[in-house]
Amino acid sequence: MIDRYVAELDQALRGPRAVKADMIAEARDSLLDAAEVYEETGLDRERAERCAVDDFGSVQLIAPEYQVELGLAQGRRTALLICAVLTVQPVAWWGLLHLAGQGADDSGSTGYALINTVVRWTGAGAIVMALAVVIATGAGVRYLGPASRLVRVAGVFACAVSVVFAVLGLLLTLYSPATDSLLGITGLPGTALLLGVPLISIAVAGRRCLSAA
Repeated sequence: MIDRYVAELDQALRGPRAVKADMIAEARDSLLDAAEVYEETGLDRERAERCAVDDFGSVQLIAPEYQVELGLAQGRRTALLICAVLTVQPVAWWGLLHLAGQGADDSGSTGYALINTVVRWTGAGAIVMALAVVIATGAGVRYLGPASRLVRVAGVFACAVSVVFAVLGLLLTLYSPATDSLLGITGLPGTALLLGVPLISIAVAGRRCLSAA
């Protein structure tokens, strides 16, 4: 009965696999310990497990509490991923320009300089907001209201970051003095590798936040 209960709880939860696995393992251990206590009182194994499950509470009752913690964990992970990606991106972009024999400040055109400035300020603002989400989904939960709302905000923010920086990255590539050919390494292929893949991972994490909220 404990195995069936744990399997049902596992299916009801959505969130980071490692965190969920730890929660499920902890629930199983608690149930097994309780069942052993009931066995020591003289109950057979089946009745002992049934009593342990009854004391623990139904999945419908327990799952929402577990889901809150999973959602917050997913929100924090997503925000930290945004911080990591947006911190590394300027270094990666500099490396791409250096590979093409261009300096980071070789604007080449007014359009490129303008877009580059927008990227810098938008990136800095997004990092600050992501750090705020990390705090909000951690210690800030007790002050900022329902946890599910915070997780949804993290998910929407992640999706917005993916879209905004995908557009900015494309514009930066089109106007970049290092882009001799859109099909070259410093063109769309390089952008897809250095920017597209990380942004897709952020979008996926954002979708998971919305699912876990």
